[in-house]
Order: sequence, then structure tokens, then C-alpha cells
Amino acid sequence: MLAAVLGLTGYAVLIDDGNDPTPQYGGAMSTPSPVAPTTTASPQPAPMYSVPPTWTEPRRWLAVSRGARKAANGREIGFPDTADGAIGMMAAASLMDVEGSDTLTNQHLAVYRTYMLPSEQSPTAEAKVRQGAEETDAGTRRALGLPSRGPLPSGAFMRATMIGIKTIQVSPALVTAYVLTVVTDKGGEMVPEQRVYTVGLLGAVWQDGDWKLSGQAVKAGTTQSDQGPAIAAPGDAAFNTAGWTAIRQAS
Repeated sequence: MLAAVLGLTGYAVLIDDGNDPTPQYGGAMSTPSPVAPTTTASPQPAPMYSVPPTWTEPRRWLAVSRGARKAANGREIGFPDTADGAIGMMAAASLMDVEGSDTLTNQHLAVYRTYMLPSEQSPTAEAKVRQGAEETDAGTRRALGLPSRGPLPSGAFMRATMIGIKTIQVSPALVTAYVLTVVTDKGGEMVPEQRVYTVGLLGAVWQDGDWKLSGQAVKAGTTQSDQGPAIAAPGDAAFNTAGWTAIRQAS
């Protein structure tokens, strides 16, 4: 069975202008689809994708920048004023690791409060992030056969990691890019691990000495590219053909 997709490419980047209640997504929650996806601002899963048995070395690697310090919630902040710094922030915002008594809701809200551009934050937007995270958490638990609430059992987890990048726009104060994320979940010690790959579009702006996620930047990025790169994991020859750059964390 296809794993329930967390779709945690950053998080739901929401713009609330006080008039239009419809969120604009740059890394929203996704659910599996039986048809081959097209890449949009919202991450799309690859239901039929599987990694080839033979390894093809990625042509391009990027050791993403780390944050110089941490916020009170433990998330990295203080990224360099470079394009690599923007990508480092995207990777940090995309990282999810839910185990034990932690929840997707806690992690999504931490990402929202830490990385969302302050001018695009609002009570309405935060409520939408909370609602989306709670719905995704409930759907994932059902798919894994876990209790609807309470701590995850031993060996169970929900994780998301950014593993690829393909930039669209790069300027001193704006970076937009397609991001490739692997979403992994496990229902317990003896339960097989399930893995799904998603592609989404993220935008970052430089403001007040750090990079922040921006829904407006995502909208700008969508005007620059009609169709995103195909989903393929590092080690797949198609990863190079699609123009991805593999991500690894700098020490």
C-alpha cells in the first residue's frame, strides 16, 4: 500500500490578505493520487516511482549551508546571505521527524512561526496550518494502522527530508526553486518502512538578516516555469536527466 504522503516540503505557505480566505500553497500537504502528477507549488507524490537497483552518481551535489544559531524551538536560523543560504533554509524548513509524543502539528507550527515571512503571517494563516497538519497527522495514522491520538509506539515515525533542488530564480534577495523531498513513515518496530517522493516549489526572500519562506515568492516562481522536473531519487539516472542537484548537509 502506498504510504500516506505527509507532503512536508517546507510547509503550507499561506498568504492572508484579510479578504481572500483561500490559502496560496508553497509546500502544502498532499495525498496519494492514482495518476501521474504534474509539478505545482504544492508537493506532488510519485505513486508508481521506485528507485532503480543500480546506482548512477548524481552529476551535481550541494552541501547546503547550516544556520548560525537556533531559535527557541530548536529550528536552525541565521543562514548566510547567499543563494546557498536560502537553499539551506529551505532544507531546514522541510525537515520533519516525528517520533514518540511529538506531533506533526507541533512541527508544522514550529516551521510556520520560524520560517514564514512575518508580513505573511496572521491568525487565519496559522489556523489553516494547524488544521492541515492535524488532518495530515490523522490520515497518516490511519494509513499506518496507529491509534488516532497519543504517542507513537516504539519504532514508529514520520519523517521528511529535502534531497534535491532545482533553482528557478536566483537574485540577491530572492530565490525560488523546485524541491525534491523524500517522505518516510513506519508504523512500528516490525512494520515495513514506506517511502514516497514529492516535488514542490518554494520561494525565499532575504529580510532582516535572514532568509524567510514567502508565498509571494512562490507565486513569482510559478510565472517563471510551466512544468517542473520529473521525480527521480539520487542514484537514478533520471535524476541527472531532470536537472536535479543532490543535497547533503554541510558539517
